[in-house]
Amino acid sequence: MRILKTFILALLILRSFVAFSQDPDAPLITYVSVNHSTQQVDINWVNTTTDVVGYVIYFQDISGLWIPLDTIMGINNTNYSTQNANPQQKIETFSVVAFDALGNSSVRSDSHSTVFLHYDYENCDTILQLNWNSYLNMYGMDGYQLKITREDLLSGIPFPEQTIAISQTDSSYDFPIEYSSKYILWLETISPVNYISKSNILEIVTTDIDVPMYSYINRVSVVGENSIEVSVLSNSEDLSHVNIYKSNLENGFQFFLGKANLTNDEFTTIDPLVLPERNVYYYKSKPVDICGKEYKLPQFSGITDTSVAYNLKLTPLSVTKESISVECGKYDNFISSSHIELWKEVNGEKSYLQDAYPDMQYDVPIRSDVGKVCVYLLSTENLNNSLNRKDSVLSNKVCISKSPLLFIPKAFTPQNQDLKNNEWKVVVYGENAIQNYSLKIYTRFGEAIFETNSIHEAWDGTINNSLAPDGVYIYSIQIDYAQGEQLHEGGSIMLFR
Repeated sequence: MRILKTFILALLILRSFVAFSQDPDAPLITYVSVNHSTQQVDINWVNTTTDVVGYVIYFQDISGLWIPLDTIMGINNTNYSTQNANPQQKIETFSVVAFDALGNSSVRSDSHSTVFLHYDYENCDTILQLNWNSYLNMYGMDGYQLKITREDLLSGIPFPEQTIAISQTDSSYDFPIEYSSKYILWLETISPVNYISKSNILEIVTTDIDVPMYSYINRVSVVGENSIEVSVLSNSEDLSHVNIYKSNLENGFQFFLGKANLTNDEFTTIDPLVLPERNVYYYKSKPVDICGKEYKLPQFSGITDTSVAYNLKLTPLSVTKESISVECGKYDNFISSSHIELWKEVNGEKSYLQDAYPDMQYDVPIRSDVGKVCVYLLSTENLNNSLNRKDSVLSNKVCISKSPLLFIPKAFTPQNQDLKNNEWKVVVYGENAIQNYSLKIYTRFGEAIFETNSIHEAWDGTINNSLAPDGVYIYSIQIDYAQGEQLHEGGSIMLFR
């Protein structure tokens, strides 16, 4: 009987305890954070109820439903690391429920979501647009700090870690970037109680633009009386053009000349406003990529600084029909050793005279030359350079026009008994200076009776194979000289028998 009374009393006490027990308080999540080592999510919380024996971790699926993820036993086990989360690709949201030994459970805690950092970027952007979701429900949160590391891929040099403070209300940031760099970025929350939530890591490599390693002016060559061609070599496949700057002084102000565009393997442009016989002009090259970025080069250790070059000048000292006296300028813009040669050109035919040297004077005899006679300089690299090229440039030309001498007979006696002076033709001294020749002979009444384009062909004094009568005939001569000049001359011929 006593045992039965004791059992009934125990039941009454147990019923009383169950009736007055309370559900545990919801845990307080301090932070959820992306673990950069495991690429999973670390969840940390604080318990406020003494009789808790464990916790249930929940995550929110894509449809918004709360799914139990795992159960943690032990009142002091207040942190958890996920195994199958994907914070690098999306936002992960979690909540925690506490339970006691009697099976009583708390309500779900306030949810906390990982910060998902993502970006917008295209090849030619100089700004990296960062975006993220706001971190909610963190106690005492003061804002974010953006962590950035950068490595220059050309030099391999890493830059110190950079920290940028960002307001709590912001969810985007425009970050300026450099080409050919590797960036690692992430966000961290700022809290006075040292609660830190880290976002996912972004790793961005800006190598879409092939950065040129050198900009080499391989040729500054005079191509006309008032024209200089500037040619540039660069090793990038992503160049749009090369900007060319010009100065009249070696260290003077440089103004923009124009764009050198790609032709074959060279970027070339023509400077049409020069007086190369009088002046030396200095040119500087700066390549521009397809995104419009201009580079100051060279940076290539195998090439000296040839981003600045000038024209080879031949200075006239005296020009006569007997000789041309000149002074040789210098040209040291090549990336390898070179030499200078003095050349002569007569009516387009070129001939080597001798090697020349800067600041030396040379006298070129031209007494026997007829037509357009010029002297000029040719500078050439001695051997193939480090780019496997052997470039050359031309100076300005110093020229004189020496027209051929013409002897035009006034009369002739064809079919005469003395057998002399039977033909009429123009005698030319210096015929190699003539490009085109035209002779026409007319009667006094304007009838054409003879025509030739050869300076060696003569009129024999016949008309349609019959002897022409004595009298006056009219000739017309037109000559195009090699130096670009023209001659138009007409007159009369006396024919005697």
